[in-house]
Amino acid sequence: MDRIDGMKSFVAVVEAGSFAAAGQRLGISNKLVSKRVAQLENQLGMSLLHRTTRSMSLTHEGVRYLEGARRVLAEIEQLETEFDASEGLRGIVRVAAPLTYGDTAVAAAANRFVDQHPNVTIELDLSDHYVDLAKGGFDIAIRIGALSDSSLIVRKLGETHMKVVAAPSYLQKHGTPSHPAELSDHICIRDANNPDPNRWPFRVEGQTMQVPVAGPFLANSPPACLVPTHAGRGIFICPDVFLGDDLETGRLIELFPQFHSRTLPIQSVQLPSAFRKPRVKAFVDFMKQEIRS
Repeated sequence: MDRIDGMKSFVAVVEAGSFAAAGQRLGISNKLVSKRVAQLENQLGMSLLHRTTRSMSLTHEGVRYLEGARRVLAEIEQLETEFDASEGLRGIVRVAAPLTYGDTAVAAAANRFVDQHPNVTIELDLSDHYVDLAKGGFDIAIRIGALSDSSLIVRKLGETHMKVVAAPSYLQKHGTPSHPAELSDHICIRDANNPDPNRWPFRVEGQTMQVPVAGPFLANSPPACLVPTHAGRGIFICPDVFLGDDLETGRLIELFPQFHSRTLPIQSVQLPSAFRKPRVKAFVDFMKQEIRS
């Protein structure tokens, strides 16, 4: 067995959390993954994994070997990339992104990136659920909002501003509020992704005002919240990256823009091992340029 194949299988098992998941990540059967890891252990003369029918964990030797294996694999990939420099970037970049933002901005950027780098394949996985980069085998995740995992490499790509919007039909029927405090007297459409969907923050005269809001519609997706907003059923506070041309066309009206609400960062997160891949760095750089333009 090639020692490199054994390293790849071992690292994939640890990062993905199981032989089956590692097999899916590598595109081979879980039996072949298990065989490669067992052969690697035989070659090394030591156990790298504790295995039971229900769990798996690294041995003391496995912890040490994992660090070295990741370093070796990253250096091999870097070397291969340098020798292929005459043909440009190549390989696969696996990207996780929020459903609607990924369906629009990230997909469009990926399409333009592949036009410039035809030997790169972008595998885009869209979900509004949190994804584990290691277990999912992702090189990058695009995330909007505050992050809590400090073990990942984070790059700020841009930002999105929260804007209070309503359809002209709603304002004609219910009146146009002139101050955030008046939102308590209106029907509001709430996004469960917000820290507190029942209280909207605003900066008023240098102080933060938390305005209580209520309404019959609550969803964990800005695009879902925009459906009743467009239909004139309430007022919504929305990240502007999801508004498209709604404000320019007059489909929605922005309310009290003079009162600032929250600004959310748009960020890429990566595992340290993925950061060394030139194609991954190139895609992150490209995304940053696309967002800022």
